[in-house]
Amino acid sequence: TVDVTGDAEFSGMLVRANGHVGRDLELAGASVRSNAVVGGDLAAAGASVRFTGSVEGNTEIAAARAWIDAELNGDVEIAGARVTLDGRVGGRLDLHGARMHLKGDYVGPVEVIGEGREDEDRIRNGRAILAGNFAGGGVVCATHVEVRPGARFGGEMRIIASERPEGAVTGYSYEPLDGRDCDRVTI
Repeated sequence: TVDVTGDAEFSGMLVRANGHVGRDLELAGASVRSNAVVGGDLAAAGASVRFTGSVEGNTEIAAARAWIDAELNGDVEIAGARVTLDGRVGGRLDLHGARMHLKGDYVGPVEVIGEGREDEDRIRNGRAILAGNFAGGGVVCATHVEVRPGARFGGEMRIIASERPEGAVTGYSYEPLDGRDCDRVTI
């Protein structure tokens, strides 16, 4: 258990950091798990990152697999192959991933960009599942976007995908991806 009034850094193969950090927390390892209360910013990187605490400042996560269920009060940047995000994001969300599942509450605008493998036959832009409350609107671009029945959109939400998402949920505009790469779409 960690109880630090200032900054804290942990790195190694298996990193576990639970407790309280008064200012910034940096985590790096093959497997990173933390249930910490962070008074400043959080930076976490690893093959697998799991965070279930709270962050007062901004959050940056880079992981092959990220599972986040937390209270993130600042801006959030995440890059990962498989990302599950739940809890609450109080600021802007910038998410790049191949398979993304967004639950929880998003107060600020979101920018969700699907990534994937590019080959001669097609460009793959990932998959996004939207199941949360997106109060700040934003844009989601992926080959496949699924809007779950519990999803709610406030502000202006723009979905760019190969096909229009099915379901009775309203409150978003749709734009066909038309074979483009999400990294090259004007947001």
